[in-house]
Amino acid sequence: MRRICLMFLIAFSLFANFNVAAFELFGVTVNAIDRVKLREAIRNSGAEVVREAGDDNWYDVYDMTTNFKQSKRLYVAYEKANAQFAFAEYHLPYAYFDTMLTRLKFKYGKPAVKYGTFESDTKYQWLVDGINILLQLDWAKNVSRLQYTQNNNLAVLQQAYQQSRVKKFTDSLELNKSYF
Repeated sequence: MRRICLMFLIAFSLFANFNVAAFELFGVTVNAIDRVKLREAIRNSGAEVVREAGDDNWYDVYDMTTNFKQSKRLYVAYEKANAQFAFAEYHLPYAYFDTMLTRLKFKYGKPAVKYGTFESDTKYQWLVDGINILLQLDWAKNVSRLQYTQNNNLAVLQQAYQQSRVKKFTDSLELNKSYF
């Protein structure tokens, strides 16, 4: 009987590293979808829109309490120019970290582990279909963070954000130059 159980575990472990070919969120392939379609999929999941990105908002915010009880908020951002996915981030309870780590290991396999100065600085990372998945504890805010990033699109988004900040600052200086 032990031998049968052992053989089953070995066979299962060979297939358990689910080769996830295309990364999906809310049932849609993230790398093959734009902002409009991903927003629709998120809303169809039962998430409530708190705020969608616009001229001054750089990311969408969703209330997840109706469909993902462990997360109150989901933040999603897209590259501004072509509306492609840049990042998504869940804030989870600190105590939910181990459960989420187990679930992610089961779905994506063994993570790369980056050890920090303290145990609470440890980060678990997977790379799936060009999407970087990162699970970490944020002990200072007593929260766990689950992040999904498409690094190229995130870099473009961050560059556009910095340019926007510089433009707003220079515009405000120009607007208020007579006052100082």
